[in-house]
Amino acid sequence: MAKPVSLETRQRQSRAHLTRRQLKFVAEYAHLGNGTEAARRAGYTGSDNVLGVQAHHNLRHPKIASAIKQELAKIAVEVTPVRVQRRLHDISFAAQAAGQFGPAVKSEELLGRSIGMFIDRSLQLQGVLKDEHIQAVLEMARRRQAEPIDLEDDA
Repeated sequence: MAKPVSLETRQRQSRAHLTRRQLKFVAEYAHLGNGTEAARRAGYTGSDNVLGVQAHHNLRHPKIASAIKQELAKIAVEVTPVRVQRRLHDISFAAQAAGQFGPAVKSEELLGRSIGMFIDRSLQLQGVLKDEHIQAVLEMARRRQAEPIDLEDDA
């Protein structure tokens, strides 16, 4: 009678038909999207042409192609708006703690954009523009520019 096999063992056995190098190629290709570079990082050797041919061969191999599809699906599931927001939050605080205020501010800006705090505004004009129209728009811009900006924090 056959000994029962665990799920982990079955998963390992299903991956066993790919070599370690092929598994590395799958992971690298899923993250890079570049076959030649994925082949290089997976440990294949040769010129760019040789690596390109190897990558093409790997991508046409049914088991490797299937493994790449599975890896891409796994990556797609991992990226959610909440995950991105948490990551931006972490990056912002880490950058600020390291004294890198540019990346911290950019992270905060992207976080704000992700929740709709900032709205990009543009003006699209159609038809014939007359001088008085252009003057009116410029006058509105001057008035807005002259308005004081409240720099106090609400918190």
